[in-house]
Amino acid sequence: MMDIVIFNVELGQCVFFYPRNDHPEFGLMVDCGNTSNFEPIDKILEWNWLPEQTTGNPPKKILKNLTLTNYDQDHFSGLPYLRSKVLIETTRLPKNISSDELKKIKDEITKPIEEVIKLKKEHSGSVTLVTPYKKYIYYLNQSDFPDEKIDTNKLSQIVFVTYKGTGICIPGDLTSDAWEKHLKNKNVQEKLKQTQIFIASHHGREDGFNENIFKFCRPEVIILSDKDIIHKTQEGQTQTYAGEVEGNGIILNEKTDQLRKVLTTRSDGHLWIRIEDNGARTYKSFN
Repeated sequence: MMDIVIFNVELGQCVFFYPRNDHPEFGLMVDCGNTSNFEPIDKILEWNWLPEQTTGNPPKKILKNLTLTNYDQDHFSGLPYLRSKVLIETTRLPKNISSDELKKIKDEITKPIEEVIKLKKEHSGSVTLVTPYKKYIYYLNQSDFPDEKIDTNKLSQIVFVTYKGTGICIPGDLTSDAWEKHLKNKNVQEKLKQTQIFIASHHGREDGFNENIFKFCRPEVIILSDKDIIHKTQEGQTQTYAGEVEGNGIILNEKTDQLRKVLTTRSDGHLWIRIEDNGARTYKSFN
């Protein structure tokens, strides 16, 4: 059994995978956004979803893996607090932007950026984990955009996680033109075909939508992690994405008379998906 929580961190992203029945110590966090009054790790610790290290004074809880989709701060704004609360055992950070490049493209070196640079240095090697879920990552390089400045959105990693027949796609802030390049990759095409849960690029903004994605991906639900609508690039996107969903939608909170094709953290709050051992999926929301 796997629990997946997409936390409501407004304009940001934080997704946690908890393999409840299959080695629960292999908790996976994809992005670690937060808000001024909410830290996802506090909720995870409250639920006692992380093991405790056997050494250290005082001992900390262990987060097996932190994966970041990109280097926009809203995807790792909670990193300083996260590191103060848990030991991050392994990471999978984007390899297509170096620490020196990151410093150059940022207008201000904030505390979260300082922490992500430290993390890049501390976890410079590669670690292979044998986990109860499978994780696949694809990314472009700056050489794919030879005449352009470094754009952290275009260089987002696509993270696919699969478990007992369910695939979830987390593409960070990928833009439409970056998607076009990824869609030439046969491996990306195949993983999209295996995706039932699609988290919309760039929080569902207009520049992250590419209709060609859905030539391969026919998800049962699309999720937008975003704040209240204040920009034109947010308007109408729920309806746009709803048109790309396979079937009539999913049941949220056991409301069988209100099928949903698109879920949003701004309207639904935190989202909780459970994948049963037989592959069945249930969807709930909470505040």
